[in-house]
Amino acid sequence: MRNSIPFNDFVKQFSDSRSCKEHLIRLKWSQGYTCRKCGHDRHVKGRTWAYRKCQHCHYDESCTAHTLFDKLKFPIESAFMMIYLITVPKKGISTCELARQFGVHQQTAWYFKRKVQQAMQSEQGDLLTGVVEVDETVVGGKEKNKQGRSYGKKHIIQLAVETNRGTGDGLKVKRVKARQIESYSSESLGGGLMSLALKGSFIVTDKFRAYRKATKGYILIELLSESGKQFEKLHWMIFNLKNWIRGTHHRVSAMHV
Repeated sequence: MRNSIPFNDFVKQFSDSRSCKEHLIRLKWSQGYTCRKCGHDRHVKGRTWAYRKCQHCHYDESCTAHTLFDKLKFPIESAFMMIYLITVPKKGISTCELARQFGVHQQTAWYFKRKVQQAMQSEQGDLLTGVVEVDETVVGGKEKNKQGRSYGKKHIIQLAVETNRGTGDGLKVKRVKARQIESYSSESLGGGLMSLALKGSFIVTDKFRAYRKATKGYILIELLSESGKQFEKLHWMIFNLKNWIRGTHHRVSAMHV
């Protein structure tokens, strides 16, 4: 759904349960049917038109089983609209607003949004490679007398940006990944890097000493920040992250970081 169409056209295309399920059937069994239980490749009609029943073991599977739409507590067409609003608009949408628009509990909206985000994460789960710029920021509101890398009760986010630095084509961002870390220790930074960038990548940092131990297995490049001029793209991504939190969610708790 990332190759987006206008929202009104999307609503027309997936206006009811049948159109949504027909789309799922085309996606789920586009390469042919294989029984999840026994591996048999022939089926007959199941309990309804949206099911496939294995001819061998008689396992009856819905088009929604083992998908984001399994065991939904609200109409599937609402779920399709939610996915559009979660993934397409640049600023996203809060779970409170999803709950209001679709008449569900906020917890239900949060759970479904989380499932969508996890599915997107698994699809985009490849580690960053090549030249990767890395920095940290904190989220969680203002605190007095906390500057630089001090964080108090805030949550530390390690953010990595895969760029074309060094190609001479003008600095461009290819991919971005981020994760929460516990502290600014070399152990935490190194653990975060392992989930962000592939070993052997060039890691570009602002000469923060902890990265010298944290980048074992990587190629470390240290640059003077020059008040952020050396890391403009990276800092712009950090700005976008904070702006998204403020604009869409207003605040963030430890549970949701």
